[in-house]
Amino acid sequence: MTDDASSTRAVLVRSIEKFSPAAVAAVLGRRAGVHALDYAVSLRRSWGLVASSLPAVEADALSADLTSAGQAAIAAPNSLLEELTEPILVSKADLVNDGFDLVAGPKNAVAQRYSWAQLAAVCAGAVETKTTTMVSEAASSGDAAKRVVRLGLTMVTGIPLMGGAKAEKKREISSTDRAMTLDLLFVNPTRRLRIVARSFNFGVLGAKMAHTADANFAILISELIGHAPSALRGKGTRAFLAGRPGEAFYESLGDLEGEERWLLNLAVLNAAL
Repeated sequence: MTDDASSTRAVLVRSIEKFSPAAVAAVLGRRAGVHALDYAVSLRRSWGLVASSLPAVEADALSADLTSAGQAAIAAPNSLLEELTEPILVSKADLVNDGFDLVAGPKNAVAQRYSWAQLAAVCAGAVETKTTTMVSEAASSGDAAKRVVRLGLTMVTGIPLMGGAKAEKKREISSTDRAMTLDLLFVNPTRRLRIVARSFNFGVLGAKMAHTADANFAILISELIGHAPSALRGKGTRAFLAGRPGEAFYESLGDLEGEERWLLNLAVLNAAL
């Protein structure tokens, strides 16, 4: 860690299990002189990576305040932080003693082995996804009253009057789903592998494979942690391991990635400091 007082620093909560957004928001609100709720949205995005690019003195003071509030924190130079890489989608893999073997993927996946010793964090969750579809439907330009008038005139004159022209009407239909997503964060170098339950071959589980993707998803997480017990575990990962998948919900992919950014840098700082 550099002693350069002019360097900017980030402040991170150190304990994953004890992280309390309410406690952190209370500290931030008190320091800024505003209500703690003002920080609710930003904390949902940043999780325990509470602040970045602060002057050293301010970062150290914030770290001390968080620690006093039961949220043990660290202030570290921004130069030590890592950014999340684009996820590499994995559709087939092998778990061997030496590491995680990426066998196949739909896009940017290159078959190779990732060492268990470099697996820094396992982040899994049921991520809410929203899709919007445009549908077309025919709609008459004439309403019911106009149709009655046309029918009456036709009966009086004997001349059939054409109904209103059909016009194509477009309507949005939105649907919400939950995608079981598992990201493996590796360091040295930084890499992120992504498994989505609905498109992954769970044959890697062998005799342990269950009959549903959700059950296999939980089994896979347990197998990964068995190979890399020192890897940090996100909220969703801990929920799956505890048999409480209902607590593994994330409001969006950005929500999950906010936690990943925090855990990745905790792992990097733990190794560097």
